[in-house]
Amino acid sequence: MNTTLILTLWRQRLSSAVRMAIVAMLCGFPLLATLFAPATGLSPLGNAQGLMLALGAGMIGQDVSSGVLQLLCARPVRRSEYVLSRWMGVALAGIAISLVQLAIASALLAARGFAPPPQQMALFAATRALECLGLGAVLALLSSLIGGLGDLALYLIAGLAGGVLSMVAQVKHWTWLDRIGSQLMESLTPTIDLHRLLLATPMPWSPIVSYASTVALCLALAIVAVNRKELSYASG
Repeated sequence: MNTTLILTLWRQRLSSAVRMAIVAMLCGFPLLATLFAPATGLSPLGNAQGLMLALGAGMIGQDVSSGVLQLLCARPVRRSEYVLSRWMGVALAGIAISLVQLAIASALLAARGFAPPPQQMALFAATRALECLGLGAVLALLSSLIGGLGDLALYLIAGLAGGVLSMVAQVKHWTWLDRIGSQLMESLTPTIDLHRLLLATPMPWSPIVSYASTVALCLALAIVAVNRKELSYASG
């Protein structure tokens, strides 16, 4: 990991007023729900999908479009280091914002007499961290394939395709097609259901293996894609 690259990414995100406004809305509206409907607990906070899309869109593609990646190629920075730093920078930002949101929500719930138990808070924080790391890896791959904010379009198209496949599978009663659609949707949002995993006896390893393999594969393919951009640029 490269600390300078991570800090540079954070500065880029903070300098974007539109991006920060979207992040504030995505985090603020669920907090209002916990304030006015405290009996729902932490459930209004939802998942990290919207937050990670706002933070991660264009993490590599914008550097390609602006020419920053070509400048980095002239410096002693490995392409794998660049990709992993971009991924970790987005993931850490998502985790940090999620923890702040969790702390505020817990304080609001406690003020209303519905303080969540520490175990629930820890489980929520761990699940969010896994979501941020997983979604960050998927966005790193998509962003390495297309310039600008095209990765956001690719993500939405893939999600729409998965939904259409599942819908057709239900109408036609095609189990195989439903599995494809479900697998596509799961690949776009890699995470682990820690609550179900901890309750299961014996503990199943397949969700952990599936999550880890998805994250590793996305990062490996992203590194390959960025390396090919470097070779193409050098040959040109």
